Amino acid sequence: MSAREIQLKLELKKVQQLYSKMQADQQALQKQVKEFKTQAGNLSDVVEQVLPSVVSIYVMDWDTEEEISSGSGFFVSPDIIVTNYHVVEDIADEDYYYDEDELEQVLVETHDGKLRLAEVVFTGNAEEDLALLLISDFTFDPNTGEQVDSPQEYPPLELSLDVKVGDRVIAVGNPLGQFASTVTQGIVSAIREPEEYEEGDDDEEDVAEVKVLQTDAAINPGNSGGPLINMAGQVVGVNTWGLEDADSINLAIASEALDDFLAGFEETFEDNSQN
Repeated sequence: MSAREIQLKLELKKVQQLYSKMQADQQALQKQVKEFKTQAGNLSDVVEQVLPSVVSIYVMDWDTEEEISSGSGFFVSPDIIVTNYHVVEDIADEDYYYDEDELEQVLVETHDGKLRLAEVVFTGNAEEDLALLLISDFTFDPNTGEQVDSPQEYPPLELSLDVKVGDRVIAVGNPLGQFASTVTQGIVSAIREPEEYEEGDDDEEDVAEVKVLQTDAAINPGNSGGPLINMAGQVVGVNTWGLEDADSINLAIASEALDDFLAGFEETFEDNSQN
């Protein structure tokens, strides 16, 4: 075999290898596109499933009828809503438990546009940054401002303690108190234990001393208290804050901490019922 023939054979082999690689890359791309289309379809389905369980929360000065603060929340039972403590901290003390003589009420807007009253029934401390609201049976007629009886219940969201770095997630809430039912998506960038981060400076919000999920899904003021959802429509975290002067570093309290908080509420409720 001549040198020319050997060279042509080597070049043909290289062409065949290149062609095989191109075919493999094309198949991988087709698979990726197919998975993306599937995920895109699932995303809209998950959002449609979750939105009826998410609310906007407005803390009001009932004497002046002015808004003090706003946030988001979601149902964990047909009448109990989870939010962040810092959303209601202007009207409710830390470690607060429902007292008939000291009712603290907020205004809740449900996904169907109804305005309902809710009572603060349980708070943790600032480090936990969680609170529970009990929704009332009264709805405000937005046209007349009058209260009408409306005992409608909303579907609670299920918690998931199974979360991994790289999981795709959706943040739902009411950013800036003006854009209800806003949805952003991203991934779980990291899972942080309390000792992995420090509290902010005096001019910044304190970081909750609980397990948190770091995500690149946008979390803006007003998103606080809304759910961070996995692709099964389950809550993996409670959206809490975004770090200032940082790009796409947002944090949510892990559902593991929320699960412990709910257990604490049940225990407190049982103890008070016995007394």
